[in-house]
Amino acid sequence: MPVAGPILILDGGILDGCIHLLIDGRDVVRGPLGVLLYLLLAPGYWFVPAGRRAAYLAGSSLLLAALTLGPAYALTIALIAAGTLAVIRLTGSPHRQWLGAMLLAAGLAAILGKPDLPWLPAVPPAEPVFFYAHWAGLAYLFIRAWQVLADTAAGRLDRIRAEDFWAFMLLAPTLRMGPIYRYQEFCRQMEEGPRRHRDLLGAATRLLTAMLRLGVMAVMIDRLRLEQVYADPGSFGTAHLLAAVYLGPITFFLWMSGYVDLCVAVGRVTGLAVPDNFNYPWIAGNIAEFWQRWHITLSRWLRDYMFMPMVRRRWPPALCFLLTFGFCGLWHGPRACFVVWGLLQGAALAARRQWVDFWKTRRARGSKVYALLRGAGLAGGRTGWVLAWLLTFHFLVLSITLALDFHHAGVRLYAELLARAAGR
Repeated sequence: MPVAGPILILDGGILDGCIHLLIDGRDVVRGPLGVLLYLLLAPGYWFVPAGRRAAYLAGSSLLLAALTLGPAYALTIALIAAGTLAVIRLTGSPHRQWLGAMLLAAGLAAILGKPDLPWLPAVPPAEPVFFYAHWAGLAYLFIRAWQVLADTAAGRLDRIRAEDFWAFMLLAPTLRMGPIYRYQEFCRQMEEGPRRHRDLLGAATRLLTAMLRLGVMAVMIDRLRLEQVYADPGSFGTAHLLAAVYLGPITFFLWMSGYVDLCVAVGRVTGLAVPDNFNYPWIAGNIAEFWQRWHITLSRWLRDYMFMPMVRRRWPPALCFLLTFGFCGLWHGPRACFVVWGLLQGAALAARRQWVDFWKTRRARGSKVYALLRGAGLAGGRTGWVLAWLLTFHFLVLSITLALDFHHAGVRLYAELLARAAGR
């Protein structure tokens, strides 16, 4: 891939695994990396009076949105924030929460169904749904609004101030691709003031880490040629195809974790402790642990606002897992590959739960089989952990590859590998 300049921009084809190196400053700032421009506005937050902190964060975030994606986009997210606040105030009670949830869900469906709204500026990606819904943050607005609605209806939140809500919804360091703040935590940090959480040295470290991760990712994607692999796997050797299967998800992790490093760094400069999103997910010994380490803020949101409400209604756990991660897949985009990926995650979590419960029962009953496995190190021992890690790693790699290749859902790639394994 020819290098046209030193500035990285990932276009809407990130799920194809395609990276472009461009020097067009407009395209750079319109992409997710535009969050770095907030570093120019962050110091202003240090000096505003306590009563104006929320207004400054909301106003400066809208200014950045207008400068990077245009006034129409800034107006759009401002109207979404105002509309969701009205919905929450009208329906934020136990008896009317269902109505608010339906209205928010309808708004999300409209965004996912037609993200290329005519008044929004044209963007380089061929897939506006991924740019505007995820890279520009519209789908994340839904996540934030749902949390505030649920907590208000449950009595965990009193009447919310409009300026606090606007700052929470529009906050530049987390607007485009997360991480997902909790409203209560965000407001607490604003009350504590920027001096409490400002960490310039820590921010510099995270910026360097981000550049390292994004740089390694760029080299990997360039060498792997993932877009070509997904489009025509028959043109590549078996070793190259296997490298694409195993390393493609790693490139996606490097992109997401590198971007989170940027967000955390911008937050630290501003004076906000933006939550982390990844904690060495590839060392997870089972699928449940993986989801405690991968996209942590989204995982906790899914647990608290999707999974647990269904469990409290005594729905079957397996169904709760499937519905929760089916929604997670659909939230990523209205494509079958995302829904299948989400359902696979839910099915794996449900299967693990059944497996753990089965062996807990065997242990409680003094099963000789369990005692034999434990003596061999397969139950609670190092050997068992290594086998569980291998199974988890391969499941995740294979399922994430399905989602990365959203044009063909990995069918061509896997079909080619199976055909070669069968000797055809």
